[in-house]
Amino acid sequence: MVADLVLASLIGVAGQPVSLGHVRATEARILAIVEDGVSRSATFRRLVETLDASDVIVYIGPKFRREALAGYLAHRLTAAGTLRYLKIALDINGPRDRVVALMAHELQHAVEVAVAPEVRDSERMVRLFERSSLDNVCGGNCYETRAAIEVQETVFAELRAFKPAVMTAAARNDNDR
Repeated sequence: MVADLVLASLIGVAGQPVSLGHVRATEARILAIVEDGVSRSATFRRLVETLDASDVIVYIGPKFRREALAGYLAHRLTAAGTLRYLKIALDINGPRDRVVALMAHELQHAVEVAVAPEVRDSERMVRLFERSSLDNVCGGNCYETRAAIEVQETVFAELRAFKPAVMTAAARNDNDR
């Protein structure tokens, strides 16, 4: 019963978009960012595939708190049956490539939880990040990992290098002339 109430609060109002996979969004514009990341970045796609194959469901919503951070994985984990639920809050304003790379950063944190099956509550989740966190990167109740920073940088580079198939085909046709 409690798990159902928590899940309902994460999903929000009936009719809001969610994906069919384990990475879900509370708004259509956030789902569009996920789809953009999957279509343009192999690393982003791998993160989503890893989560889809796991027991972790991630809900991504707009960020309303923690102004110093552009995004964060909430330090609350809910386990219901065999599934674990996480929430990412993200500032979705600004250049699209920056937002997609930032989302990848937070999805990497979710993957870090997904590959730790013993993490089934918020306390163990915090301990996981305390053990793997870089020192002096962010203060207070904030944890940062090298893997998340590297994923963000890699995805940003992939997005900048991405050439849509239509453009690539047009360039080939120009070279054939």
